[in-house]
Amino acid sequence: MKRSNIYTIIATLAFIMLSNSACDKLLEEKPKATIALGALDPILLEQTIIGVYEPMTRSRGRLWESTVGLGFELMAEYADGGSVQLNWSNYNNVMNAPNSMAQPWTTLYEAIGRANLLIVNLDANTTLSDALKKSAYGEAYFVRAVCYYFAVRVWGKVPLRLKPILNSNDVALALSETNAIYDQIITDLKFAETALPATVVESKAGRATSGAAKAALADVYLTQGDYQKARDKAKEIIDNKATYGYDIEPSLNTVYSPTLATNKEDIFSLKFSQVQERGNFMASYWADSRAKAAGFSVSGNKFGGIMSQAPLIRDWDNNDLRKKLSVYNSYIINGVVTAAEAEPGIYDMRMGKYRDPNAPIDTGNGNDLYFWRYADVLLIYAEAENKLNGPTNAYAAINTLRRRAFGVSMTVPSAVADLPAGLTQTAFDDMVFRERGYEFIGEFKRWFDLVRTGRAAAVIGAARAVIPTPARKPIPTKFLFALPDVELQNNPLAK
Repeated sequence: MKRSNIYTIIATLAFIMLSNSACDKLLEEKPKATIALGALDPILLEQTIIGVYEPMTRSRGRLWESTVGLGFELMAEYADGGSVQLNWSNYNNVMNAPNSMAQPWTTLYEAIGRANLLIVNLDANTTLSDALKKSAYGEAYFVRAVCYYFAVRVWGKVPLRLKPILNSNDVALALSETNAIYDQIITDLKFAETALPATVVESKAGRATSGAAKAALADVYLTQGDYQKARDKAKEIIDNKATYGYDIEPSLNTVYSPTLATNKEDIFSLKFSQVQERGNFMASYWADSRAKAAGFSVSGNKFGGIMSQAPLIRDWDNNDLRKKLSVYNSYIINGVVTAAEAEPGIYDMRMGKYRDPNAPIDTGNGNDLYFWRYADVLLIYAEAENKLNGPTNAYAAINTLRRRAFGVSMTVPSAVADLPAGLTQTAFDDMVFRERGYEFIGEFKRWFDLVRTGRAAAVIGAARAVIPTPARKPIPTKFLFALPDVELQNNPLAK
């Protein structure tokens, strides 16, 4: 049984905020405020670290488990939000609406602020052991880097806050250029990979490790187009996978289990539990009104679906186990094959990757949300190696995943599963992009892959040519979201 969510400790227990203000005369105010943690001991330090992670997995924080997990997946060319989530399917609508990402922005910067607060208190602390402080620094820098990595890809220039906001005078901060933000992300992750442990005990599953920092670095380098560094960092993980306990799980059901605390493919994921308002909404968001009887979730919201006509889905081999897990148009109820609910003229399939029919409530699905799996490392390596040297040494990484997908031995060449030999560098790159689509469907990576590879217009255009209502998928005219009103109104320098 999955342990209780490690991030459910109330944040106020972790962050003891002391606000001091003074008034010398009846009408004379000195609006000074300081925010500090109590004297850090090992117990309070542990609570504080948990508090740093907490905003990321907050069920009502509308960050990764909700807005990103659902919304950014609906921005893929093969998905549609239907009548309920229209804006997420219309790129030009959602990306020009300042309020579309207001709550995620606030939650994101809350996590950043907590990481900054921990860092400055660690700087001031003289009682904790060096080993405890080093690991705590690593987790704080890791969380901050992950948050800014998301922010820079979504909004571009954002305020690069590296210190806690202690009073209203600290709110005004100019937007940083994207290169400066990426430099800071890399600096934080480089420190984290040296400070964090290689592994953590199962009771701490979901906490950052040195392997997670390395995987994040490889991904950042890939996004920047620095293929040498992306390839080298991914290979470092592959060559030392035993140190980190990583490998490909033979069964996809293990990877997406709603009850297991972790698995050997899990590099970094947000941990959710089968507890009311402590779970991941995804299983319920994607399922329809017969979710419970069909075996997908305790209830279904029907917040979006998959278009079978989109080229990625249309051309997906029916023998690929990833397809059978991830998309469906029917299910069996009481022994009878029943058509899944769809929206005629919009979408005809449902997303099935997240399943937890034994959840107590729709806010209590136990499925974790992956940021990086060992599969990411293999595909990062395959893409970067091919970009540098052609596909010769890149085949093995991608074929490992394809063999699992077709249910054959992952270590033996397979005529059924393996990519054809002799692909050109360009053709192999196209295959890596396709495999990322199949491997990570439902894991909110597709939009970012479309943008970073420069394929957005072509791929969305190809989908528009065949989907039922092409007007719902306009060719994007921009690739960054507008800054939310909450920042524009409070930060006079956010221009």
